[in-house]
Amino acid sequence: MDDTMSSYSFSHQFYQRWTCAPEPIRAAITQELKDITTLLQNDTPFESFVFNTHDLDTHIDELYENHEAEQAIAKAITDKKAEEQATAEKQQREEQQKIKAAEDARLKESARLKEAADTAQKEQQKTEQIAAEKNNLADKTTAMNTNDASDSESLSIDNTVEKNQNVEKSAATQSSSENKTISEHANVANDKHINDDHSIKAVNDKASAAIKLALKDAKLSTTHQEMIRELEMQIDDYLSEQMMLMSENLKSWLRAEVTQNLSEDEAVTDKESKKS
Repeated sequence: MDDTMSSYSFSHQFYQRWTCAPEPIRAAITQELKDITTLLQNDTPFESFVFNTHDLDTHIDELYENHEAEQAIAKAITDKKAEEQATAEKQQREEQQKIKAAEDARLKESARLKEAADTAQKEQQKTEQIAAEKNNLADKTTAMNTNDASDSESLSIDNTVEKNQNVEKSAATQSSSENKTISEHANVANDKHINDDHSIKAVNDKASAAIKLALKDAKLSTTHQEMIRELEMQIDDYLSEQMMLMSENLKSWLRAEVTQNLSEDEAVTDKESKKS
């Protein structure tokens, strides 16, 4: 039997299926073959021989069922382990992602705080620089205003002194001119008034002499004398009006002449002041 089996060549498909069969099934088939070999021996009594496996087909089916159940259990265990491992790996990845996200957030917040601090420092430096520039500008402006005020005050004092001197000089010149002009006009008016008085006195003297002569030569009645008195009153009224009119004309002429002379003197004084 051994020689027969050793000389027998199995096909490739049989070898593949045999090697892929579960170990209990191969053991059962091998045991069945051993029982058959034992039964074929000459010294083995046929009537009393009993196979180790009563029903090989049923036994193999049971073995396959057990194997499939074991495979299912093993697969379930493997799947469960794989699922647990996948879950663990997923949780680990999620934890790593959370840790990485937290680290990224921490780095981002740190960068933001650093940038905010740098910006605040730059703003502070800029504010201090602007304040310093304003203070420098204010100091320069104050110094310039002080110098300008001093210069303006000195110039104002010099101008005031010079102006006062010019005013005093002009006033003195104008006063001298006015006094001279008024004196001249007063002398002219006085001379004219004296001449007018002399003329009027001469006329009055002549008129009085003529009237006296007329009164001595004529003898008048009361009616004539009253008529003469009325005429004399009319003459007095006429002469009074004429004298008043003459007085107003003389005053107007005097005022115009004095005003014109004073204006001319002021113009001359202004020209002399501007030249000096």
